[in-house]
Amino acid sequence: MSPVSLQIAGISVDFLRTILVLAVILVATLIVAKVLGIIVYRTISKRSSKLARQTKRVVVWLTWFTGLSLGLYYLGLGLALPIIALVIGVIFAIALRDVFLNLAAYEVITTYDPFKIGDWIQVGKVFGRVVDVTWIDTVLMTPNNEMVYIPNSTLTRSKVVNRTTEGGVRISISIQVEKSLDYSYVEASLLGIGEELREELATDSKPEVRLMSLERDWMRVALLLRINNPAKGKLLASEVRKRIKMKLDAARR
Repeated sequence: MSPVSLQIAGISVDFLRTILVLAVILVATLIVAKVLGIIVYRTISKRSSKLARQTKRVVVWLTWFTGLSLGLYYLGLGLALPIIALVIGVIFAIALRDVFLNLAAYEVITTYDPFKIGDWIQVGKVFGRVVDVTWIDTVLMTPNNEMVYIPNSTLTRSKVVNRTTEGGVRISISIQVEKSLDYSYVEASLLGIGEELREELATDSKPEVRLMSLERDWMRVALLLRINNPAKGKLLASEVRKRIKMKLDAARR
């Protein structure tokens, strides 16, 4: 065999063939990674754009890892693959630790079902209505129409209070009035106001009045209401106090 058949411009044919095969592997990996990334993103983005971006990133990384592994195997470095896989696995585990924790927490939430979409829940200092539960986080809308995204792993580690019940949520609206006033009149006035707000109350619920405390000149009375929408609690409390003041002012004249 002549030297010309073995070398082209000083470069061996085997070397050129190796470069060509590696180039084909890299180009094929690039194409496959792009196509899979688009498919994954379009499929998952219908549920959550944030989750779609994270999943797309993982798929692209895994595709490149597979392509590079094939390249190393072709170069005869297959024995190094377990070590490389271990290193990349550790990197993945560290980089995606929060994702894995949230995915595991999502399974816990969907299995034990402590709340559902539409429920009003309290998580720490955050109170709101559940509007979505994704693989990564749970989305709450507060009474001020603010969207709060709470990681699922945070939910499973926190105390969650579900304030939604079939009988509505009970609120206590306390007022302080002069002790000299007729208690029966105050009680009747509060019960009447509660009935005026009937459309906001849970079905079959009735307003109740409680005498909370007695002072030398004052007494504290509370109107108990079961309402359908916890987000209106402060608004209804304000309305009750406004109406009872008007009634008491009229009684003093």
